[in-house]
Amino acid sequence: MQVFLTGTERLDKMNAEMWTRIHNITKLNATILIGNYRGFDQLALAFLKILEYRNVKLYETGSGLSFGYPIIDVGRYPRQDIEMSQSADYMLAVYDGLSFGVKANLKRMPAEKTRIIYINI
Repeated sequence: MQVFLTGTERLDKMNAEMWTRIHNITKLNATILIGNYRGFDQLALAFLKILEYRNVKLYETGSGLSFGYPIIDVGRYPRQDIEMSQSADYMLAVYDGLSFGVKANLKRMPAEKTRIIYINI
């Protein structure tokens, strides 16, 4: 099973629900598909690194940050999001109602395969 994690770039800290959902995904030994963009992506990657979770496919978004994971570079935005959406079985989205990228990703995945954590920033 592959799970695409996507979230707002405006996020500067994760809440308990985010930690729990990501941790539950790791308990399933799912492959996590994620970019290395600022905000949610980097916070989630830092958490996965703390957990020493290795089953991660990290897609380059321009930051160059690897968090110790091999980086997959498929080209410029939105190519990496399209690839992750097409490969994923499910998606976990952290959405503030404003992020253009998350909104586009939500449209790419069937609603029944998506879990959304709505947040106010």
